[in-house]
Amino acid sequence: MKQQIYQYKNSTVSYYRYGRGKEVIIAFHGYNQTGADFAPIAEVLQHKYTFIAIDFFWHGKSEWQEPHDVTETDLRELVLAIIAQEQLLMKKITVCGFSMGARMARVLVQTIPESIERLILLSPPTIEFNQLVNFTTGTLLGSLVFKYVATNHSMLVVWLQRLHRWKILNRSVYLYSSKNIGEKQRMTKVYKTWTAQRRLRTNLAQIARLANKHKIELILIAGKNDALVPPYKMIKYVRNLFQKYKVFLVRKKHELVTPETIHLLRKLLIDS
Repeated sequence: MKQQIYQYKNSTVSYYRYGRGKEVIIAFHGYNQTGADFAPIAEVLQHKYTFIAIDFFWHGKSEWQEPHDVTETDLRELVLAIIAQEQLLMKKITVCGFSMGARMARVLVQTIPESIERLILLSPPTIEFNQLVNFTTGTLLGSLVFKYVATNHSMLVVWLQRLHRWKILNRSVYLYSSKNIGEKQRMTKVYKTWTAQRRLRTNLAQIARLANKHKIELILIAGKNDALVPPYKMIKYVRNLFQKYKVFLVRKKHELVTPETIHLLRKLLIDS
């Protein structure tokens, strides 16, 4: 594992490089993680793949210091610049995203579909969760409410309950949010993270059209016991929209690394 820094304009981007294989995987982690969390997976794949796991802003050493929010252009440019910095020569890449990182992975499909061979989504957020992020960061009412609860921590529980009662927040997301962002420091980090990515809008139907056009294979790995991301919802969309796809349910909750996930990725990417 080798951590590197790339200076993008005024911002710092940290990332981890594993392996020296001829094929390349660009990976994005979930909330409150870093690229280092991909280490057990990357080590299994390192003989065939060079694995680049990028820390999203406000995670690891990555900090966004630009006067505007992160855009699709920013994400595309910094990924391509990191590939150049690492002197990686390949025709196409595999893009992988876990949980929150699925949004960044999908953005790359929207911006450089001709350069992507495979899209791997590990426990990606449901449409409902994406709608919550878009509401809290992309609308005036949502932004005002979100900023208020982020700076007035005592009201967080109250607003979580209200959003759940108004059916903006489903039960699984409500329980997860109550448990994992109940501390003021965590809530501040959530606010910075969600706000930074509010211009990274993706549309699954559009992603599917681009994937079908450029023959990008989708691999979806979901957890049978994932309370935050009910797998049947994402599986339904994948089967209805994508031409080339593989869907797998494994014994896990909302977690990145499990023996089942590692075994499956080894079988799909190494043994096949």
